[in-house]
Amino acid sequence: MSMNLDSEPSTPSLEHELEIDNRHLQKTIGALRDQLERLQLEKSEAAQKAVATMSDELAQLKATANALRDRLERERIDSQEAVQKALAAAKAENTQVRETASALRDSLERMRIEKDEGIQRVRSEANDEVRQLQSAAHALRDQLERESAQYYDKLQKLERDSQSEIAQLHDTIAVLRERLEAENGA
Repeated sequence: MSMNLDSEPSTPSLEHELEIDNRHLQKTIGALRDQLERLQLEKSEAAQKAVATMSDELAQLKATANALRDRLERERIDSQEAVQKALAAAKAENTQVRETASALRDSLERMRIEKDEGIQRVRSEANDEVRQLQSAAHALRDQLERESAQYYDKLQKLERDSQSEIAQLHDTIAVLRERLEAENGA
Protein backbone atom coordinates (compact mmCIF):
# COMPACT_ATOMS: atom_id res chain seq x y z
CA MET A 1 0.00 0.00 0.00
CA SER A 2 2.79 2.40 0.61
CA MET A 3 3.79 1.99 -3.01
CA ASN A 4 0.38 3.04 -4.13
CA LEU A 5 0.52 6.11 -2.00
CA ASP A 6 3.87 7.11 -3.42
CA SER A 7 2.70 6.78 -7.00
CA GLU A 8 -0.52 8.71 -6.49
CA PRO A 9 1.09 12.02 -5.46
CA SER A 10 3.49 11.89 -8.44
CA THR A 11 0.66 11.46 -10.96
CA PRO A 12 -1.10 14.70 -10.06
CA SER A 13 2.27 16.45 -10.09
CA LEU A 14 3.03 15.10 -13.57
CA GLU A 15 -0.44 16.05 -14.76
CA HIS A 16 0.06 19.47 -13.28
CA GLU A 17 3.41 19.89 -15.06
CA LEU A 18 1.90 18.66 -18.33
CA GLU A 19 -0.97 21.07 -17.93
CA ILE A 20 1.45 23.95 -17.26
CA ASP A 21 3.57 22.91 -20.27
CA ASN A 22 0.44 22.65 -22.39
CA ARG A 23 -0.70 26.16 -21.39
CA HIS A 24 2.78 27.51 -22.01
CA LEU A 25 2.84 25.90 -25.48
CA GLN A 26 -0.64 27.27 -26.26
CA LYS A 27 0.50 30.78 -25.24
CA THR A 28 3.64 30.39 -27.34
CA ILE A 29 1.58 29.21 -30.33
CA GLY A 30 -0.81 32.14 -29.85
CA ALA A 31 2.07 34.61 -29.67
CA LEU A 32 3.69 33.11 -32.76
CA ARG A 33 0.35 33.19 -34.58
CA ASP A 34 -0.10 36.87 -33.65
CA GLN A 35 3.44 37.68 -34.79
CA LEU A 36 2.88 35.81 -38.08
CA GLU A 37 -0.39 37.68 -38.68
CA ARG A 38 1.37 40.99 -37.93
CA LEU A 39 4.19 40.14 -40.34
CA GLN A 40 1.71 39.11 -43.03
CA LEU A 41 -0.23 42.35 -42.52
CA GLU A 42 3.00 44.40 -42.74
CA LYS A 43 4.00 42.51 -45.88
CA SER A 44 0.58 43.11 -47.43
CA GLU A 45 0.72 46.82 -46.55
CA ALA A 46 4.22 47.15 -48.05
CA ALA A 47 3.08 45.44 -51.25
CA GLN A 48 0.01 47.71 -51.44
CA LYS A 49 2.19 50.79 -50.92
CA ALA A 50 4.55 49.62 -53.70
CA VAL A 51 1.61 48.99 -56.04
CA ALA A 52 0.08 52.38 -55.18
CA THR A 53 3.40 54.12 -55.79
CA MET A 54 3.82 52.41 -59.15
CA SER A 55 0.22 53.20 -60.05
CA ASP A 56 0.80 56.86 -59.22
CA GLU A 57 4.01 56.92 -61.25
CA LEU A 58 2.33 55.22 -64.20
CA ALA A 59 -0.58 57.67 -64.00
CA GLN A 60 1.90 60.57 -63.98
CA LEU A 61 3.75 59.10 -66.96
CA LYS A 62 0.48 58.63 -68.83
CA ALA A 63 -0.55 62.20 -68.03
CA THR A 64 2.85 63.47 -69.21
CA ALA A 65 2.60 61.41 -72.41
CA ASN A 66 -0.93 62.70 -73.04
CA ALA A 67 0.15 66.29 -72.41
CA LEU A 68 3.08 65.89 -74.79
CA ARG A 69 0.85 64.27 -77.39
CA ASP A 70 -1.67 67.14 -77.06
CA ARG A 71 1.08 69.73 -77.33
CA LEU A 72 2.55 68.03 -80.39
CA GLU A 73 -0.90 67.87 -81.99
CA ARG A 74 -1.48 71.59 -81.27
CA GLU A 75 1.89 72.44 -82.77
CA ARG A 76 1.13 70.30 -85.82
CA ILE A 77 -2.24 72.00 -86.26
CA ASP A 78 -0.66 75.44 -85.80
CA SER A 79 2.01 74.68 -88.38
CA GLN A 80 -0.62 73.35 -90.80
CA GLU A 81 -2.67 76.50 -90.31
CA ALA A 82 0.40 78.65 -90.94
CA VAL A 83 1.14 76.73 -94.13
CA GLN A 84 -2.49 77.00 -95.23
CA LYS A 85 -2.50 80.76 -94.56
CA ALA A 86 0.74 81.18 -96.48
CA LEU A 87 -0.59 79.14 -99.39
CA ALA A 88 -3.86 81.07 -99.36
CA ALA A 89 -1.93 84.36 -99.37
CA ALA A 90 0.21 83.14 -102.26
CA LYS A 91 -2.88 81.97 -104.14
CA ALA A 92 -4.64 85.28 -103.50
CA GLU A 93 -1.56 87.15 -104.62
CA ASN A 94 -1.31 84.98 -107.75
CA THR A 95 -4.98 85.64 -108.47
CA GLN A 96 -4.45 89.34 -107.99
CA VAL A 97 -1.43 89.28 -110.30
CA ARG A 98 -3.41 87.47 -112.99
CA GLU A 99 -6.26 89.95 -112.70
CA THR A 100 -3.82 92.84 -112.95
CA ALA A 101 -2.15 91.27 -115.97
CA SER A 102 -5.50 90.76 -117.67
CA ALA A 103 -6.54 94.35 -116.97
CA LEU A 104 -3.21 95.59 -118.29
CA ARG A 105 -3.59 93.49 -121.44
CA ASP A 106 -7.08 94.84 -122.13
CA SER A 107 -6.28 98.48 -121.40
CA LEU A 108 -2.65 98.72 -122.52
CA GLU A 109 -2.41 96.65 -125.68
CA ARG A 110 0.02 99.09 -127.23
CA MET A 111 2.37 98.51 -124.24
CA ARG A 112 2.49 94.78 -124.79
CA ILE A 113 6.22 94.36 -124.33
CA GLU A 114 6.20 96.21 -121.00
CA LYS A 115 3.18 94.20 -119.92
CA ASP A 116 4.89 90.89 -120.80
CA GLU A 117 7.97 91.93 -118.84
CA GLY A 118 5.78 92.90 -115.90
CA ILE A 119 3.96 89.58 -116.03
CA GLN A 120 7.21 87.68 -116.21
CA ARG A 121 8.56 89.64 -113.27
CA VAL A 122 5.39 89.02 -111.21
CA ARG A 123 5.43 85.31 -112.11
CA SER A 124 9.07 85.08 -111.15
CA GLU A 125 8.31 86.71 -107.81
CA ALA A 126 5.33 84.45 -107.32
CA ASN A 127 7.48 81.43 -108.14
CA ASP A 128 10.11 82.67 -105.73
CA GLU A 129 7.46 83.04 -103.07
CA VAL A 130 6.08 79.62 -103.86
CA ARG A 131 9.60 78.19 -103.58
CA GLN A 132 10.10 80.08 -100.33
CA LEU A 133 6.78 78.78 -99.02
CA GLN A 134 7.67 75.27 -100.10
CA SER A 135 11.01 75.63 -98.39
CA ALA A 136 9.26 76.93 -95.28
CA ALA A 137 6.80 74.02 -95.44
CA HIS A 138 9.69 71.55 -95.74
CA ALA A 139 11.47 73.23 -92.84
CA LEU A 140 8.30 73.08 -90.73
CA ARG A 141 7.81 69.43 -91.68
CA ASP A 142 11.44 68.67 -90.78
CA GLN A 143 11.04 70.51 -87.48
CA LEU A 144 7.84 68.59 -86.74
CA GLU A 145 9.60 65.29 -87.50
CA ARG A 146 12.53 66.26 -85.25
CA GLU A 147 10.17 67.23 -82.43
CA SER A 148 8.23 64.03 -82.95
CA ALA A 149 11.45 61.99 -82.79
CA GLN A 150 12.51 63.86 -79.65
CA TYR A 151 9.10 63.19 -78.14
CA TYR A 152 9.34 59.48 -78.87
CA ASP A 153 12.93 59.37 -77.57
CA LYS A 154 11.77 61.01 -74.32
CA LEU A 155 8.82 58.65 -74.11
CA GLN A 156 11.07 55.61 -74.61
CA LYS A 157 13.49 56.92 -71.99
CA LEU A 158 10.60 57.38 -69.55
CA GLU A 159 9.46 53.84 -70.31
CA ARG A 160 12.99 52.45 -69.79
CA ASP A 161 13.34 54.39 -66.53
CA SER A 162 9.95 53.13 -65.38
CA GLN A 163 10.84 49.53 -66.24
CA SER A 164 14.17 49.88 -64.45
CA GLU A 165 12.41 51.23 -61.38
CA ILE A 166 9.87 48.41 -61.51
CA ALA A 167 12.73 45.89 -61.70
CA GLN A 168 14.36 47.53 -58.69
CA LEU A 169 11.09 47.35 -56.78
CA HIS A 170 10.76 43.67 -57.70
CA ASP A 171 14.31 43.08 -56.43
CA THR A 172 13.52 44.97 -53.22
CA ILE A 173 10.33 42.96 -52.74
CA ALA A 174 12.27 39.72 -53.30
CA VAL A 175 14.90 40.75 -50.73
CA LEU A 176 12.19 41.74 -48.22
CA ARG A 177 10.40 38.45 -48.87
CA GLU A 178 13.61 36.50 -48.25
CA ARG A 179 14.23 38.44 -45.03
CA LEU A 180 10.69 37.82 -43.90
CA GLU A 181 10.98 34.13 -44.68
CA ALA A 182 14.34 34.02 -42.90
CA GLU A 183 12.83 35.75 -39.86
CA ASN A 184 9.82 33.42 -39.93
CA GLY A 185 12.11 30.43 -40.33
CA ALA A 186 14.27 31.55 -37.37
